Amino acid sequence: MAFTPASPGSVLAFGAILLGVLYAVVLAIHLTWRSLKVTALAGVVIGIWLGILSALVASGRLTSLPLNGLPFFFGPILVFCAGFALSPVGGRLAATIPLAALVGFQGFRLPLELVLHSWFQQGVIPETMTWSGQNWDIISGIVALVCAPLANRQRWAARLANIVGFALLLNVMRVAVLSAPVPFGWNVQPPLLLAFHLPYALIAPVCVGGALFGHIVLTRALWNRQTA
Repeated sequence: MAFTPASPGSVLAFGAILLGVLYAVVLAIHLTWRSLKVTALAGVVIGIWLGILSALVASGRLTSLPLNGLPFFFGPILVFCAGFALSPVGGRLAATIPLAALVGFQGFRLPLELVLHSWFQQGVIPETMTWSGQNWDIISGIVALVCAPLANRQRWAARLANIVGFALLLNVMRVAVLSAPVPFGWNVQPPLLLAFHLPYALIAPVCVGGALFGHIVLTRALWNRQTA
């Protein structure tokens, strides 16, 4: 399957978004534990996890697996991120990090969607993965940035951002699967091939996984404050 690489500028912008998301997660862990040892351990664990996924993509073996290996790529990502958020680590983050920060974290989805739209214009991804298709995740980023300043005092703002963001995250996951080269997918051109090429494949563990992780932690934070 032919893949059109993106322009260097858009790849640099994408890399900046990845680094921003990872930095936000590690910073939250550091601010929660106030321990360089814990922070370093978290960074090592995340680095090893991303290294394993990158090695799998770089090996080229995904396409030899059933459904082009996509379940073997996305499955562990969803399990890892959800498990991390539901673990005691996620619970402590939910109890410590302010609601405004948890809501504002999802703001990275606004610049990410701008990059995706640029990639569509360059022929890297199909139109379905943009707001002119069926991916409206840019709304999540806008709502998060608007609601973040209100979230600490007005919990409805945090709830609104969480509901909108989580619903649109599920939608973009649906669109991504149906835009990929799977038997039950849409007949789109070009098909969505980001999962088979680096650094583009990192959008799944860092951006999709990060958004899922953030929503679960925010849900736990809202629940904790409601019961308190």
